[in-house]
Amino acid sequence: MKRVKTRKKRKFKFRILGYAFLVFLGYQVSFNVIMNIKLANTNEDFIKGLLADSNYHMLYEKKANNLLNKAFSYFFDINSPVSILENTFHYKANDTGTNGYVSNPKKDKAVSKEQKDPLVYIYNSHQGEQYQGKALEPYNITPGVMMASYIFQDKLEKLDISTIVMEDNLIDYMNLNNMKHAQSYKASRVFASKTINENPSLKLIIDLHRDSIPKEKSTVIINNKSLAKISFVIGNEHDNYEQNLEITNKLNEMIKEKYPTLTRGVLIKGGKGNNGIYNQDLSPKVTCIEIGSDSNTIDEVLNTIELLTPIIAEFVHEA
Repeated sequence: MKRVKTRKKRKFKFRILGYAFLVFLGYQVSFNVIMNIKLANTNEDFIKGLLADSNYHMLYEKKANNLLNKAFSYFFDINSPVSILENTFHYKANDTGTNGYVSNPKKDKAVSKEQKDPLVYIYNSHQGEQYQGKALEPYNITPGVMMASYIFQDKLEKLDISTIVMEDNLIDYMNLNNMKHAQSYKASRVFASKTINENPSLKLIIDLHRDSIPKEKSTVIINNKSLAKISFVIGNEHDNYEQNLEITNKLNEMIKEKYPTLTRGVLIKGGKGNNGIYNQDLSPKVTCIEIGSDSNTIDEVLNTIELLTPIIAEFVHEA
């Protein structure tokens, strides 16, 4: 009798554990599905959804990252049902695709993405430059060039262009080192030079800014949408000047070919009262892009980036 009762207790425990596992599994699957739903139907929704968690980091497809998910992922990949079979029944998928089985394409894609060398690096020497964004005021979000950099990265990654964005806080760094605004390029140089040296695969390095001209000069209508105009700035007081100018002129011409009114052209600066270098001596692949001005909205900047990223992707593939 005791053995029978013990067996019944064991069966009951296993059932409870089984039910608990199924409930937990259902919760995790549902949670991941919900959190991976794209949040935006319009530009405004896009910005609100992506930036609700910080002032500039882009999270277009929110990922579940809670404690339960981490613990569960230690044993199984919730996005890969095959991993559950492998860890419970010692089943192994055939990676070669023979016998009717195929490897997990999502997992393979993630691995290949991790192994890709970065092709584009975007940083901001003037991280405090801001855009207009009244729709974001209730969320205590101030849109600026850092936000634009992460939008850029998001769009380029979707075009299979591996992109790095500077995440270092230059404002804090400058405050800690008692640096003035005029020393912004000196501060950004510390971080930009390290990233450039560590990533020889880079084909384009962008210092992203915005201008401070009136809106009528910084805005254009293309395809019935309002866009922030762009311009390029190249310093001519360093050895890489001609090479930087060459790639910048090429980019500018590619933009003009498709959208003649989008670009304000290439500005060459040097001499008394001008920087003349802008850290462009760090590499012959550096350019400075100004998107719009302080009078432009982040929506207008987003519209510009949507047109600009395919051109940059094309440029990078040709480089």
